[in-house]
Amino acid sequence: MLEVLYQYAKDHELIAIPGFKPKKVKYYISFSENGDFIGFDRLEDDTPPPMCPDIGSLANGTSKSNIIAEKAEVIFNLPDKEGNCKREQKQKFYLDALAEAAKHDPLFEPACKGFQEHLETIRETFLSDKKRKPADFLSIKVDGKPLESSTGYLEWWESFRKQFDTKKSSGEMRCFITGALTEPVKTVPPVSGLSRVGGHTKGDSFICFDKDAYKSYGFEQAANAAVSESAITGVNAALTDLMKDAPILAGAKYIHWFSQQTENDVTELLDFDLDFGFGSDEDTADEAAEQIEGDEQRVRKMFRALYENALPVMPENRYYMMSLSGVNGRVMIRSYDEGTYGELCGNLRAWYKDIEIYIDGHGHKYPKLYAFYRRLLKFSTDQTKISERIEKELSGVAPQIMYAIMHNTPLPDTVAAKALAYIRSDLYTGANDDSQKKSREPDRIACQILKAWLNRRYRKNNKEESIIMDKLNPETPSAAYQTGRLMAVYASLQNAALGDVNAGIVERYYTSACTSPALVMGKLATLAQYHLSKLKGGDKSYLAPIYSKDLEEISCKIGKEMPKRFTLDQQAEFALGYYFQCAEIRARKSQSKKTEE
Repeated sequence: MLEVLYQYAKDHELIAIPGFKPKKVKYYISFSENGDFIGFDRLEDDTPPPMCPDIGSLANGTSKSNIIAEKAEVIFNLPDKEGNCKREQKQKFYLDALAEAAKHDPLFEPACKGFQEHLETIRETFLSDKKRKPADFLSIKVDGKPLESSTGYLEWWESFRKQFDTKKSSGEMRCFITGALTEPVKTVPPVSGLSRVGGHTKGDSFICFDKDAYKSYGFEQAANAAVSESAITGVNAALTDLMKDAPILAGAKYIHWFSQQTENDVTELLDFDLDFGFGSDEDTADEAAEQIEGDEQRVRKMFRALYENALPVMPENRYYMMSLSGVNGRVMIRSYDEGTYGELCGNLRAWYKDIEIYIDGHGHKYPKLYAFYRRLLKFSTDQTKISERIEKELSGVAPQIMYAIMHNTPLPDTVAAKALAYIRSDLYTGANDDSQKKSREPDRIACQILKAWLNRRYRKNNKEESIIMDKLNPETPSAAYQTGRLMAVYASLQNAALGDVNAGIVERYYTSACTSPALVMGKLATLAQYHLSKLKGGDKSYLAPIYSKDLEEISCKIGKEMPKRFTLDQQAEFALGYYFQCAEIRARKSQSKKTEE
């Protein structure tokens, strides 16, 4: 893992000189070549952070600071929330270090002179703009050139920073990252980028040893996993770059990269709602594609190529994926995965095949992973703070889901249980909230989750004959699937006979029918006869024979005895049978309307 991260840093030219770190500089204090204060130059938000000298954890104390690039509250000794100015020592260290650097690099001299003569003016100018904050990082320009980009001070800086390293040397050891003999760093510098997922604002250590249980053979601290300063600096640079735009899901940042560059990063697909098959007419497909702009159109084209197995073959390319969070100043690796690019494409293709459900008139729709996770939460009509709820409720199961997707393996049973609970709560809401015009159908995305869960279980257990199709299959041998179909017909029949009642069959009986069908399906059969008689005597009498035929056909497939209880697998089959039968009835009504027109 460390080696491939280091290789990523080398491939992307991210390896910095030891003792340097990218800093999010907000403003430059600008001086003329004569040391006159010119003003503040603001950096654009999308400007890559410059590499600046970094003294490490010493800057977290009360007596030392970083040089050149440091927070405004340190450079100007600004008061804290209580109005006390407590950074005199850090400010003095900053100004003294600049003066020392000026003895070795002439570019620093105007800055030193400018601070000596104009420090109070610079401070007042900074505070005059309310947009500027004490925590903003400031750096220095002389005659338009950033001090950190100079080279004259580098030799001095190397010896200056090392004078503070008073810990006993461990001697030369093999670097865990490069394999070369090296004098290992005493403590590994922290990496930034995890503050939104439990990390510390000052960074988190990727390798650390602070407990006796973590030590061996008498080694202290980082000597237990020896790494050279340049190598771990490269690893940290790679992690910082990868975390920059990494998505956050279930309380972790997901980073990924490839051993070889590719235009088709298929993992992007998981962040998009996608569809396939705008219609058989290719002109229609092109017209729809023109309405999609930019990145989304590129991703949709990539999805079509993935689905049709038409992506370029890259046998030597490998993918790497990690999910990271921060805990007590340490980086927690919550999952790590790697494999070939070909395997990744094949497994993602299998994922989309497993979750696909045909929607009449729309082809297939594929939800993004975020929508998938939403259906695994406890149902709520309040859609605020969904991300926080995903982090709290799904932090344990999220890595398992990602592993199943990336390796085409079965999903955990928790997924099915949560999706079924979501469906039941969603359907029940319609009976208790008049303001919610709920459909009496199971949520489509929750059903896609159940379909993927079931089909992967079937393949693992060599039950190919039980595979759930992407649309209604009247010949499915599962009694639970057929019972779900029967429930859908009962619900539709009631609606046709009585209209939109406040709490119908679905709201009252779905949960019992899904778990203990023998308790309620007999009563629903009796109600169905009443509803059929209502139809026969009204203006919808033409529907009675259609429903009668459906009931007879489905009942024959169930058999003479209604099952007493359904297992988790059968509850999922019931939900899918119900969903697909609802879709069939809806499509039939739509076709009937078109015929009338």
